[in-house]
Amino acid sequence: MKKTVLAVALIALAATAGLALWPEDPVAARWQDYLARLERLTRQPVPSAAALELRPYPGNAALRRPLPDLRTGLLNYLGLRHCDLMSLVSERNSALGKLRSASLRLDYELTFIERGQRCLNGAALEDPELIGLLERTLEVKRDSLGDLFWNATWASDELRGFLNQSPGPAGDSARGLEALGGLASAGRALRESPPPDALPDLERHLATLAGGAAGGAVLREIAAARVALEQALGMLESLDEDSLCPRGRASQRARYLRNLLDSVYGQEVQPYLADLDRRRRRLDDRLRALRAVSSGANPALDQWLAHYFGPRGQAARLDQALRAHTERWQTVLGACGLMPGGG
Repeated sequence: MKKTVLAVALIALAATAGLALWPEDPVAARWQDYLARLERLTRQPVPSAAALELRPYPGNAALRRPLPDLRTGLLNYLGLRHCDLMSLVSERNSALGKLRSASLRLDYELTFIERGQRCLNGAALEDPELIGLLERTLEVKRDSLGDLFWNATWASDELRGFLNQSPGPAGDSARGLEALGGLASAGRALRESPPPDALPDLERHLATLAGGAAGGAVLREIAAARVALEQALGMLESLDEDSLCPRGRASQRARYLRNLLDSVYGQEVQPYLADLDRRRRRLDDRLRALRAVSSGANPALDQWLAHYFGPRGQAARLDQALRAHTERWQTVLGACGLMPGGG
């Protein structure tokens, strides 16, 4: 019995220690501090937090595009050995080749197109039927490059992980955004005529995106900031300017409020919001750039992008909440003769 009690106590102690070692979310702590101080000075409870309204990134069923399969027909034409294509085809049909990621499949197709066109240009083939087959094959493969690029980027596990909004380690935001921009650059290169025979940076950029969920963290922070500012606005709207500052003269509580605005909001919250604004604009710009070089419609993706960056999206709603929050501070302190110089 004593051993059982001791074991339970040790488990509880370990769990407590684990909680203590778990790092506190600095963003959540910053908002909690600001709202708690505002609660004391407004003498109003912090309003219940609204839902974050996060939207998961679309799944593979909604994003992945089908691709043509030309392997069987090609294997019947051993004459392609003169074009150095049979080794490629055999590799593609191997067990490992069938498991290739979309990005490696894209590299394979670019190599095939380059070798095949070089073969046609060099007149290495004599059989008219084989020449016609290769020409038709290259045409189909060129037409499928856009879908391959789509699968290698928008439908990739790497981009989905980068945009994952679950709480947890986010990774390096700057490196992730740079890699996202690199995908757009690869897409522009793919549109060149003729396209490059390889996109060596594509794998590197995807590997960088796989290193964390920095993009999703930005999206989560946008939603959380909107909710916190709406909570703060609810408490500020409870203040009656006439009672707070009779005849326009600042009361001691009004001066405390001004100090809160300067020392906590101005020195802690406002710089954070400015940094978040920079990160979300960079994320928006790079997602738009990648979408611009990715041909074809996809309602699921476009609706997801609009949820965060559209005219009524989360980013626009954050801007609206910030304006309302700033204007209310100016109204309250302006009535007390304590109006700050700017938002």
